[in-house]
Amino acid sequence: TRVADCVMAARGQKQSPFPKFYDFPPFFTIQPVQQTRQKQLSIWAEFVKDYQKAQKSTSIDVAKAAASSGPPFGNAKINRKLNDEGIRLVLDELCRQGYGAWDDVKSKRVCRTTERKFEEWGNILLKWAKENGQMDRLCTLDEIRTENSGEEFHNLEAEILFEALKLLEANGKSTLIAGESLDELGVKLHER
Repeated sequence: TRVADCVMAARGQKQSPFPKFYDFPPFFTIQPVQQTRQKQLSIWAEFVKDYQKAQKSTSIDVAKAAASSGPPFGNAKINRKLNDEGIRLVLDELCRQGYGAWDDVKSKRVCRTTERKFEEWGNILLKWAKENGQMDRLCTLDEIRTENSGEEFHNLEAEILFEALKLLEANGKSTLIAGESLDELGVKLHER
């Protein structure tokens, strides 16, 4: 992807530059006209999603991102960056699209991001459970994450899978039983 090339360029390796809009100063100012703002936030969300994928990162700390003058929320070359309010708006859009979730919705300090929608991760988990005789069997989140080396979700961050499982639970397709930690969360997947 273009963003993967950008990451290589940011590391000093010769690849293509960031997308052209990244060098456009108004891109780093949240636009006041609603229609323009929505388009801008959609572009930002796609850019951040691609950047996170290229970096193999699944979390964004808003304070750290706001303090940085580097990508994805800052461009030192043009001396522009989004402030923390702008970063939160972008991450809210990512969450609205299904590719992000706040660790704490009230404080909005850390956002978990994923290249796939949480709904898609949930469907992958259900398919795995059906194909492997795991429907209606109780296991821990850690067992799901770590004991399935051939699966797409193998070693995926617990917080990402937890978000997917919460969506399944809301649709009656999983039961979650609190444990001492997130990895000890009891999980039962079932068809509705």
